[in-house]
This record gives sequence, structure tokens and C-alpha cells, in this order.
Amino acid sequence: MFWPKLVTLVLIGLGESLMILAQIFGARASGLAEAVWPVLKPTNWYLWATLLGSLSIIIGYLYGITVYKNIWLVTLTSWTVIVIVEVLLAWLVFHTVPQGSVLIGFSLVLIGFILANI
Repeated sequence: MFWPKLVTLVLIGLGESLMILAQIFGARASGLAEAVWPVLKPTNWYLWATLLGSLSIIIGYLYGITVYKNIWLVTLTSWTVIVIVEVLLAWLVFHTVPQGSVLIGFSLVLIGFILANI
């Protein structure tokens, strides 16, 4: 039953990645008007990334519940993807790495995900 779990992970991972990417680039904008109003233009990639990300997350959750038969495993998958992707994208965009207790929390999430899927 490896492939259905992988499909769930990919769907949720794609959705969370797109959402986080839009959030990080929005946070990087210099002002509130610059961050919010251009997002609403249909030609802006933020809007499309958010819409596609939301759709992918919803489909991933719906499919994940049929695969795992447990909402908590699907939720844990989503949280783990968020932690991994957020750290990677923050590092790529802001050129900073987690330190101290944040690094410990990151490690614990990864360990929890691995243990839950054994």
C-alpha cells in the first residue's frame, strides 16, 4: 500500500508548497498594499498558486482519508510537509537556516512522521 500513500503525500506536498511559496513571496514584499492588492489580479502568479495549491490540498485530504482511514495521519502528513517545505523555501528565499529550538522542533516533526507511518 505504498503508492496510494505516496500519491497522498505528493498531492498535499504540491498544494502546501504552492501555498507556502505564495506566502513567503508575499511576506517578502515591502508594503501591505504591495503584498495584498496585486495578488488579486488574475495575471498574478500568487493568485494561481494559491488556487491550485488549495485544490491540491483538498484533493490530497479527500484521497488521503480513503487511503489512511484516519484523519490524524493525513493531518500529520500535511504538518510534516509544511515544516519541511517552509524551512527549505525560507532558506532559499531569505537565506536563513533554523537554529536552536526551531531545529529541535523540526527534527521532532520528522521523527513523528516516520514513526506514524511505520
